[in-house]
Amino acid sequence: MINLLINKIFDMQNEIKGGEVNLSDLPKENTALIVVDMVNGFVHAGKMSSPRVEKIIDNVVAINERTYGYKKVFFLEQHDENSTEFKTYERHCIKNSVEAELISSLKGGATLHDNTTIIHKNSTNGFHAPEFKVWLAQNEEQIENYIIEGCSIDICVKHFAETLKTYFNQKNIDRRIIVPIDSVETFDFETHDGDLMKVISLWEMKSNGIEVVDTIL
Repeated sequence: MINLLINKIFDMQNEIKGGEVNLSDLPKENTALIVVDMVNGFVHAGKMSSPRVEKIIDNVVAINERTYGYKKVFFLEQHDENSTEFKTYERHCIKNSVEAELISSLKGGATLHDNTTIIHKNSTNGFHAPEFKVWLAQNEEQIENYIIEGCSIDICVKHFAETLKTYFNQKNIDRRIIVPIDSVETFDFETHDGDLMKVISLWEMKSNGIEVVDTIL
C-alpha cells in the first residue's frame, strides 16, 4: 500500500513537470504579476517562516525585475492581535511588525513601480481582500495572463489561484493563470512535509485548469 502511494506521488510529480512559458509570449499590456506573501513572517523571521521559501527569493526577484512596468499586485499578509485566523495557524504577521513587511530583496525600484498595487490581506486568500476586488474590476477586461509566485503554495497561493480561475470560469472568460514551480514554495512543520504538499498542491491546481510550468523563460 505504501509503495503504491509513493508511486502515485512520483506520477503526480512527473505530470506537473516539463512545461515552460516565455515571457516574450505574454504581452506587457495583457499580463499581470501576482506576488503572494513574500513578507518577513513567511520568509525570514517568525513561527511561520521557512528556509524553503528563502531559496526561491532569487527566482521571485528575477521575474519581478524582468516584468518592470507590468501591472503587479503584491499581497502582504497582516493581522490584528485578535485575528480569527490564529485559531487555525500560529500567530504571524501582526500589523506594523517586521513580520508583516515585504522582504528587503523586493523593495527595489526594479520590482516596485507605479504599476504596482500593494494589498494587505487578513486571510489566506487574497482574492477576498476588498482592494483586490477593486483592482480586478478595473483590470479584468484587459489582463489575460496572470503569473502567480510566492508562498505558501499549498495555502495562500493555491487558495488565490483556484479562486481566480473559478471566478473567470463562472463568467465564461478564458484567462491564463500561470504558476512557475521554481518561484513558489511552502514550509516544513511536523507532519506538514513541504516536498509532499508542494507536489500535491501543484497537481491539484493543474487538474483544475491552472498552467503549472517549471519556469518563466
